[in-house]
Amino acid sequence: MVIDCHIHLNGAVIAPEVMRAADRLGIQWLCASSLGRVWQYEPAPEICVEANNDVAEAMRRHAGRILGFCMVNPAYPEAAMDEFRRCIEQKGMSGLKLWVAVRANDARVFPLVEQAIAFRVPVLQHAWHKVAGNLPQESEPEDVAELARRYPEADIIMAHIAGEWRRGIHAVRDCPNLYVDTSGTIVDAGMVETAVKKLGARRVLFGSDADGVDLAAAYGKIAGSELSVADKARVLGLNMQMLLAKREGG
Repeated sequence: MVIDCHIHLNGAVIAPEVMRAADRLGIQWLCASSLGRVWQYEPAPEICVEANNDVAEAMRRHAGRILGFCMVNPAYPEAAMDEFRRCIEQKGMSGLKLWVAVRANDARVFPLVEQAIAFRVPVLQHAWHKVAGNLPQESEPEDVAELARRYPEADIIMAHIAGEWRRGIHAVRDCPNLYVDTSGTIVDAGMVETAVKKLGARRVLFGSDADGVDLAAAYGKIAGSELSVADKARVLGLNMQMLLAKREGG
């Protein structure tokens, strides 16, 4: 089982080259979210609804291949909670996607994480550390680690290993409920091996960030790594399969 835990859609469409690559590489499931038809760093609730409806349509078109993650803006607490519940309970989505509208350690995020715990679904949280400075509400890895420590029963996936992956690994090393996905920068030599060594193979997940990143190249970082066969299998899909199965088991 190979699962890409982090791709994006363009409207309700998965890029044809992404699906071709997934077929060629044997990637069975693609966990997809939408950031909106036109990206907005602080999207209004109606933009989130439209984006999630696009994800639901992609799930319908590619039944059995696309697993939807619901994107919300915690700056609108009531609307965000209503939308999260709609996407899980009515649209059959598999997780929550949080981007750059609110930092991960903001109190407005907490009720959503508590609901994710109740739903038994993972939270995919964007994080990045930029030398030139982050967006005003863009999470640093330390913010995500703080959230994970506050909710040890939550399953939190930190996207990109926070971009500057050495700092990201260091920030989250003592958070056993915090996973990292392998989407990142082009400066990735040694990233996968170091993440597995420092965090353990069970906490590292294959994620590409396609279609903004070439899916085959993202896959190759793991397939061509120095990991053991068993650890490659965990990273490429078994770990994410375990997280997704918690909802089915609940």
